[in-house]
Amino acid sequence: MDVETPAPEDLLARLSTRLDDGTAGPLAVLDPRWPEPLRRSARDQLAAARAAGRLHEGDLVLFTSGATGRARGVVRTVESWRASLAPLTDLTGISATDDVWLPLPLSSSLSLYGGLHAVSVGAAVTRTRTLPPAATAAHLVPTLLDESCARAETGTPTRLRTVVVAGAVLSPGLRARAERLGWDVVEYYGAAELSFVGWRRGGGPMHDFPGARTRLDDDDRLWASSPYLARGYLDADPGGALQRDGEWATVGDLARLDRDGWRVLGRGSAAVTTGGHTVLVEDVEAALAALPGVLDVAVTGQPHPRFGQVVTAVLVVEDGVRRRDLAGRLGALPAPARPRRWLRATTIARTDTGKIRREEIARSADDLPPLP
Repeated sequence: MDVETPAPEDLLARLSTRLDDGTAGPLAVLDPRWPEPLRRSARDQLAAARAAGRLHEGDLVLFTSGATGRARGVVRTVESWRASLAPLTDLTGISATDDVWLPLPLSSSLSLYGGLHAVSVGAAVTRTRTLPPAATAAHLVPTLLDESCARAETGTPTRLRTVVVAGAVLSPGLRARAERLGWDVVEYYGAAELSFVGWRRGGGPMHDFPGARTRLDDDDRLWASSPYLARGYLDADPGGALQRDGEWATVGDLARLDRDGWRVLGRGSAAVTTGGHTVLVEDVEAALAALPGVLDVAVTGQPHPRFGQVVTAVLVVEDGVRRRDLAGRLGALPAPARPRRWLRATTIARTDTGKIRREEIARSADDLPPLP
């Protein structure tokens, strides 16, 4: 059984045909912008999974870019995406009369799903980098919403009325700017492994996405049960964040109950969400630890007004090691995984068993000097 890997310009059409043909073979989404080591890793995993019988008809493989020359494949079914199309239509009101703007590449699951939803309701799709005058709806990450607000505020003509936002924390200030422009902002929370989990309008708490149920465990981790969940990972030994408990699944995000809903507190200590990209910090740590002159390292996410978080490397290094020397050796990393802040420490806080005390490091990051 062949695994189809369409070119970016063919992705939406090939995926749309699978809404009508559930017997089609598996389809995988590869990002042509990846460095060759990532593309090779993805192809190797697809070949191994196909040979082992872990891929089936109707499967959809979406890759999250790993940070050590390895891409992590998330396997779901086209049916799991189909199940959420009608609920999203009900929440957003996007219909055949709309022109849906998708500025992100279709290799982004957020953009690909947005395009699939538009096609399913008969809407037009516009794919440009900047806000087009004719667009009436859009699927954006907060950084692109910020840019779109700035353009509209300076007088750029727009018919935009509905904005679906996901991928990173949406600040109250940015939401308020969009709403002052008359845009209906529908925010959803999810993950590649979970798909839709929660949604909200306004600044209140998240509510369970229609068709999904949530619960918190004793450690305040958020669990979801829905027809939208992924089947698992492509690799037989992925080391990913997904955990299963019967019909329930979690990626380790923390949350708390709030009135009639819940609020996400963060992706937890093992990942950073930056500009709509999820970066596994343990992968970045492994890449940095392998560099000459690095004695110890911890990676954390620090708040940022546009990107939600930025990847921050806290390093113990030999004398004379400079930031530019380390950054120049990270060419195999996808851009979102490369640290934007570099801090120097004398030691990395660890537990007695050697685990990094990530919360402690995150709290102390602002008191550390930058790596020269």
